[in-house]
Amino acid sequence: MFWQQKCKLSPKRGSCIGGIFTIFMTIQSLILDLNQSTSFGKDPNKFNIYEDLSGLVLWTFSRKNNIITFLSIATLLASCFLLYSIYMKLYLGLLIYSLWIIIYEIIYFFLILLISQVIIPDFKPVRYYLWISQISRMIIHAFWLPFVMMYAYNLFKGPNHLTKKSLHNLPPFDSWSHMGILTQDRKFT
Repeated sequence: MFWQQKCKLSPKRGSCIGGIFTIFMTIQSLILDLNQSTSFGKDPNKFNIYEDLSGLVLWTFSRKNNIITFLSIATLLASCFLLYSIYMKLYLGLLIYSLWIIIYEIIYFFLILLISQVIIPDFKPVRYYLWISQISRMIIHAFWLPFVMMYAYNLFKGPNHLTKKSLHNLPPFDSWSHMGILTQDRKFT
């Protein structure tokens, strides 16, 4: 596996680090997204950073905190279940985690897409911040997912898969002749 050779990490260790990373990243994302302010100033001179909202965008913005909270709690549960599955050697937990992370990133991508379309042009740096954080999180999740999938595959195959692989690496019996084991019969007369 390319990742394992370059990073010098086993699939189990990479999966564990990926789960811990996801927990920390989700907590950070939850804190930053829930505390994001959308308007400035007092009531008579209140200034909003978003354009006028309507339709799906209005529905999404009115429930944005609930959506983010649900996604974050589900991701934290999936990450904890990943760490438990690594400890208990359950391949199904690793597959559930992998599937959830893909779904999570797709939902979050469309949420950021909706948000960035309605930001007033004066606040373009906010749009850049949203996209940079989203893309960097997706890249790092994509980095750890091969470790999780490889470890799930190893668990699915079971311990017999690993022992068969190691038996094929043994040298043939004929190459042991230099150790005193001969492949021909000796005559003792």
